[in-house]
Amino acid sequence: MALSPKVPNPWRVGGRHYVLVLLTLTAAFNFVDRQILGVLLEPIGQEFDLPDSMLGLLSGIAFAAFYAILGIPIAALADRHNRRNIIVVCISIFSAMTAVCGAVVSFVQLFLARVGVGIGEAGTMPASQSILSDLYPVEERPSAMGLLAAGGNIGLMLGLLIGGWVNEWYGWRTAFLVAAVPGGLLALAIALTVREPVRKAPPKESSWVSETWQSISLVGRIMSVRRFVIGGTLYGLSAYGIHTWMPVYYIRYHDMSTGEAGTAISIIVGVLGGLGAVGGGVVCAWLSRRDLRWNGWVPAAAISISLPLLIAMLITNNTWLALALFVIPGILSSVYAGPTWSIIQELVPPERRAMAASVYMLIYNLIGLGLGPLAVGVLSDLYIPWLGDESLRWAMCSVLLVSLGGIAAYLLAARSVRDDLRAAGSLASTTVPP
Repeated sequence: MALSPKVPNPWRVGGRHYVLVLLTLTAAFNFVDRQILGVLLEPIGQEFDLPDSMLGLLSGIAFAAFYAILGIPIAALADRHNRRNIIVVCISIFSAMTAVCGAVVSFVQLFLARVGVGIGEAGTMPASQSILSDLYPVEERPSAMGLLAAGGNIGLMLGLLIGGWVNEWYGWRTAFLVAAVPGGLLALAIALTVREPVRKAPPKESSWVSETWQSISLVGRIMSVRRFVIGGTLYGLSAYGIHTWMPVYYIRYHDMSTGEAGTAISIIVGVLGGLGAVGGGVVCAWLSRRDLRWNGWVPAAAISISLPLLIAMLITNNTWLALALFVIPGILSSVYAGPTWSIIQELVPPERRAMAASVYMLIYNLIGLGLGPLAVGVLSDLYIPWLGDESLRWAMCSVLLVSLGGIAAYLLAARSVRDDLRAAGSLASTTVPP
């Protein structure tokens, strides 16, 4: 009798679950260095005497422009070369530049240091998504991508805790220095213990410029990809606008310290939001086995439930009610990510997955991360003549309304996703009802 082949333990060093954990930590430390600025905006603004619009510029475009644009050429490299090495180099760069943020003496220097953080972080997510797409089959991918997305919630939690309390004890400069250390250790662990996975499709040998353009054109031609990109981007604009300014909101309107605001938001968005991202990915994976349209319906439902609760949270003056109203939106804040990333990866050829992820991240981050925090800051300054000290509150409410467009895009994506996946030949392992 023939023996069944031994299946490698996925939790062993170098196994696919082990790699997923390290890539999730990469996403986490990525967000620590990215989002720590949110809880430090108030002390930085006071030291450099900056209006809200300049703080929005610092937390948005300063990081997002280079992060998004450089993601394209780095993703082209990831589709052709060793993705593990690209991730290691990128982690090293953004960790070093985060440390530089703690040594600046002017707004211009801090702006340039944030640009450096964006450059370093540009290559981690496309390469990570590409690796996981080679390690996990389509029916398991929403769960894997959901855990990867939860890394952002973990990083947000750690960034707010580190930034909030270290700022109170030692100042905002030390907070940046403390946040920079874990990334260097993670880069070393990945370099020593992770191997580049075997690709499901070999990299192309033609010009990377030509391949880049073809990949961008391909993403633009697939209707469901366009709709998932639009849905994620419009939601991202409102989400980044709200989450970046949330510590300032609680500091200004509810008299919290940076440590208190950071702790409260880290628990709601970091802990509960991380559980929501993983749970949302698992639920969506289970539902999509029965009907692939759930990949669009789940994000649309999560955003629809969150929107009225967030508006109610922003307009109340009761601190405990504001925190309570934030709980459900915090849990649902990253539910959209797993289904969105997973389906985009499945709709494009395997050799262009890193590029497809990067095109999505380019649009998502330029518009969402780049304009969301900036829009809140600019609107806050514009509203001052009419609303006075209440201007930030209503600026955040205004930006939230953009997510209505995200809901519509996800619902439209649900209508086209089955046909597009069938055309891509990706339905062999998935049950699709008539």
